[in-house]
Amino acid sequence: MSVPSRLGRLVRRTRCAAGLLVLVLLLSLPLPVNADLTLSAADARLLRQGRILFKNAIPAGGTGDAAMGGTALVLLHTDRETIWRTLVDFPGHAGLFPRVKESAVVERGGGRTLVRYLVSVGPFAFRFFVNNYADPANHLLRWQLDRGRDNELFRDQWGYWKVEPWDDGVLVTYAVGGRTTLPAFLTRGAGEEGAVQTVKALKERVEGPATGTN
Repeated sequence: MSVPSRLGRLVRRTRCAAGLLVLVLLLSLPLPVNADLTLSAADARLLRQGRILFKNAIPAGGTGDAAMGGTALVLLHTDRETIWRTLVDFPGHAGLFPRVKESAVVERGGGRTLVRYLVSVGPFAFRFFVNNYADPANHLLRWQLDRGRDNELFRDQWGYWKVEPWDDGVLVTYAVGGRTTLPAFLTRGAGEEGAVQTVKALKERVEGPATGTN
């Protein structure tokens, strides 16, 4: 095989791996959760302008070191229950999380909902399983990868959604952490991209397509 051909194959594989990493950080646990962030005056101003904020803060939970991820926030102008119903509509997660082609409830009970996700990255498809724990009273949805099942290329995945009244709307917080088998140079910047894409998809689903730019 010629050197150019080898380089071409390496580039394609690297792009697929990078796409898979973004996917890992998109998904939507009885573990500690830091469900509060301190917002500055500048943060509040940007939220009121309709901007999506991203913080490097990774939620508590998970296993091991070298976790990736972050926290995205957005101010939505719809009712709190509409947002909540969208988040706990697990079969409807396909399309809410980019690259998710199928999401199906496998088990329910004891406050836990196990969801199987099917995702596609280029010509490849992957399945993985996530345990979800909904707290309707506090509008807090927590999750963690079911590590007892076959989750290809995933070492761990955890996070939460929080929905709360704020200012003249509803503040939505999406926090996610994850660990994969991919090398560190492929993970740089993927946490922000994945979190922002997911929050943007939620905004469009509950408010409708944007008519302008943020």
